Amino acid sequence: MNKLKRSAQATVRERKQKDPAPVVDLAQAREQHRRQRTERRVRDVLDDNRGALSRLFASGLIFTQKGSRCGRDLLGAHHALLKVVDLIARFEEGAPGVGRLELKAEDLFRDLETQLTRAMQLSARAGEYIAGRGRD
Repeated sequence: MNKLKRSAQATVRERKQKDPAPVVDLAQAREQHRRQRTERRVRDVLDDNRGALSRLFASGLIFTQKGSRCGRDLLGAHHALLKVVDLIARFEEGAPGVGRLELKAEDLFRDLETQLTRAMQLSARAGEYIAGRGRD
C-alpha cells in the first residue's frame, strides 16, 4: 500500500513538472470554424457560378439576349462576392484603411451571406435556362 501511495505522489509531481494543459478560447475556435465554413461555401458558390458561365458558353446560349443577360448577372454576382471576400480578408488582417470604414465583422458576414444567396439564385436560374435550352 505504501508503494502505491509513493507512485501516486511521483505521478503527481511529474504532472506538475510538465507544461500545463493548453487553454482553448472557445469564442476564437467558433470564429475560426465559422470562417472555414464560410470559405468552403464561398468556394462552392464561386465554382457553381463558373460552371454556369461555362455551360452558357458551351451551349451557345450566351449569344442570345436572355443568355447574355444571365451571363452578365452571373459575372456581376461573382464580382460582388469576390469584393466582399477581399474586404473580409483585409479586415481580418487589419490592413490600413479598413478601420476607417468602421465596418464590423458581423456586417461583413451579413453582406457576404446576401451575396452568396444572390449568386446561388443566379446560378440556379442559369441552370434552369440552360436546361430549357433557351426557351422563353
